[in-house]
Amino acid sequence: MFDKNAIGNVGIMVATNTALFTGLDLGQWIADTLALWALPANIVAAAIATTFAIGLTAAGRMIGLNVPA
Repeated sequence: MFDKNAIGNVGIMVATNTALFTGLDLGQWIADTLALWALPANIVAAAIATTFAIGLTAAGRMIGLNVPA
């Protein structure tokens, strides 16, 4: 009834969005701790969030999901 790839893709999307907001919060915390301005804070947050998303996509492919790039 349910396609393994469809369920996997939805799971990866939810996990990636969660990772995005976690990365943004972590980047903001680092920026506040190091007293960075807004631009460096956003760059740090974007780098963290992107790394999380790439890691989740790679993990999905390793477990056999056909995750779109």
